[in-house]
Amino acid sequence: MSSRSRLLSVVVAALCAVQPVASRAADELLETLAQKGVISMEDYEKLKAQRKTAPTVITDDGFRIATGDGGWSVQVGALQQLDLAAYKDDKIDLADGTEMRRSRLSAAGTFLKDWQYRVEYEFATSSAALTDAYVTYNAYKPVLVTLGQFKPPFGMEALSQDKSATFMERALPFYLVSPVVVRAPGAMLSSSGTNWSAAGGIFGEPIGNAQSGDEGYGAAARMSFAPLFTGSRIVHLGLSGQWRDPTQDNSSNTTGQKFDTVRFRAKPESNILAQRFVDTGELTDVKRYTFAGVEFAAQVDALSLQSEYQQVSVKRGAPANLDFDTWYAQLAYTLTGEARPYRVDRGVFEGIKPAKNFARGAGWGAFEVAARISELDLTDGPVNGGRERNATAAVSWYLNPFLRVSANYVKVLDVKGGAFDGEEPSVWQMRLQIAI
Repeated sequence: MSSRSRLLSVVVAALCAVQPVASRAADELLETLAQKGVISMEDYEKLKAQRKTAPTVITDDGFRIATGDGGWSVQVGALQQLDLAAYKDDKIDLADGTEMRRSRLSAAGTFLKDWQYRVEYEFATSSAALTDAYVTYNAYKPVLVTLGQFKPPFGMEALSQDKSATFMERALPFYLVSPVVVRAPGAMLSSSGTNWSAAGGIFGEPIGNAQSGDEGYGAAARMSFAPLFTGSRIVHLGLSGQWRDPTQDNSSNTTGQKFDTVRFRAKPESNILAQRFVDTGELTDVKRYTFAGVEFAAQVDALSLQSEYQQVSVKRGAPANLDFDTWYAQLAYTLTGEARPYRVDRGVFEGIKPAKNFARGAGWGAFEVAARISELDLTDGPVNGGRERNATAAVSWYLNPFLRVSANYVKVLDVKGGAFDGEEPSVWQMRLQIAI
């Protein structure tokens, strides 16, 4: 190999390792080499062309490999959440214990420039299943078309990432939606601007749901607007709606008559125990049901406020129609001063990234405290599902962007009605989270 060929090999290898954030410096380096005659203009053009398609490794937010022109990329991710919970002051014996709350592997990225993709699988024993599996076509940005299995656009907290939630478990309103549709196969059209987002789509039943009749389907839509969006000072408003036609022939009575059914129930913001403190039971002869939700959130630097109100109306045949509602309000403050990033294109907050990672002689990471109150009322007409109200306090330590330790205290303030009428236990729980 000639000295010139060896030099070109070294230059190509060096440029392939350059991160995208340093692309300007790489271009300047090539120009300098060409100007000084180290490489010819012909070699200069060849090197620039090769650098555009050469793969690079990016590690600032996990592990990602991408071509220089952004046409192809893949990011491998993992989410592991190990929980511990203890229950006190309970009239019934609630079982203390541990569990792997989530154990997921994922791959996401781009291909052919105009396509994005994500595939994620849950390996936790109690809930092993495919979570995400979709592609998004973005050639006509800001208009996006998404196809596959993913979260329907409904609710701010429901759409936030599992790893980014302020508390270990989402508030009681999430349980109103989660038994019905959290992720489902569908098609969605979405768009966004400098301070707004909008999305709407049609969806079937979640993959893996057992059914003996025609599969249920529905439509969901959400809009968000940030009248104030200046750095870490944000005001967020949101509106969501969802309509569902239930899966047919879910159950039958003793005469063999078929019913379309739906059921709403909730745990007291702690996943380890088996009991649901409020539960409608199977609601029969359901024609359709609709959800509506409103959102408000605000952030001033390290201080944030977030609240949602949601309602579901169940339209039935001979039995009475039903209405259930739920709400929560929470306040969070980062003691170390970090603000949560706001994704205006999705209308959600992301997780905290420490200004200084925990390391010997470097820093202690980020610390956050939060408080929340929530309520879910599943009693209406002949249905005595119960009403539950909870108060929750949380402390989180973000050692770095990938490692987090959380401690939550949940106090069930009261349960009125239903099978657990009068229960007021306290829940002490902790979580170790690794999210790469």
